[in-house]
Amino acid sequence: MTTGVWEPKKSADFSRENLVNLAAAVDGETVALSVAAATANSVLMQQEAEAWLVAEAFDDELLVSLVHFFTLAEMQIPGWTAGKRSPVIALVKILKTRGVFDSELRRWIKTHTDNRYLPNGAVL
Repeated sequence: MTTGVWEPKKSADFSRENLVNLAAAVDGETVALSVAAATANSVLMQQEAEAWLVAEAFDDELLVSLVHFFTLAEMQIPGWTAGKRSPVIALVKILKTRGVFDSELRRWIKTHTDNRYLPNGAVL
C-alpha cells in the first residue's frame, strides 16, 4: 500500500511585482509563462474574491492587463481552471466600480473564454 505525500497549501503571491510579471506574460493572445511560474501561481486561480481587494490599489491599465492574463491563462495553462472563483470576476468588479469596464472588454473576455461565469460571476 502506498501513501501519498502531504503538501501544505501554497500561499498566493499578491505582490504588485508578481502580478505585473504575470500581466507581462501575455504575448498577443498567448500566455508565455514558465512551468515554474505557472506552478507557483496556479493557487491564484482559486482564491476567494476578498483576497483580490489588494488589486484596488492598482491602476486601471494593470487591472485590464490582469483581466487579459487570467482570461487567457485559464484557457491555456493546464490546471488553471477557476470557474466561479476566477480572478477575472473580482478584477471586473473593481473596474466596474471605477466606471472603466466597457462593452469592448466584455466582448473580449467572452470571445476568449469558455468559462460561463465570466465576466460577472454566478447569477445568485
